[in-house]
Amino acid sequence: MLLLAAITVTYLFCIRPHLRGSGGCGMAGASKSDAEMDRQVGELREELRVLRAQDALDSGRVPSRTPPPPPTAEPCRPGTSDWGATGSS
Repeated sequence: MLLLAAITVTYLFCIRPHLRGSGGCGMAGASKSDAEMDRQVGELREELRVLRAQDALDSGRVPSRTPPPPPTAEPCRPGTSDWGATGSS
């Protein structure tokens, strides 16, 4: 009997509203604060980035000199592939 009641409540308050497109299971009204939540997530990500950079500096994992720029790759010429084969068969 208790199982039947739990299934009924779940259907009425979670599944049915979700199928109708109005959220469900406490998700209704979440879109009102989405912008605020996105702003807070962005701030926390930035704070985490700063803390990780500070930790890297404090532990000496950051090189003291500027690394050289990565080598540039030759642009692909028409008729060649990445493997260096020509366009003829």
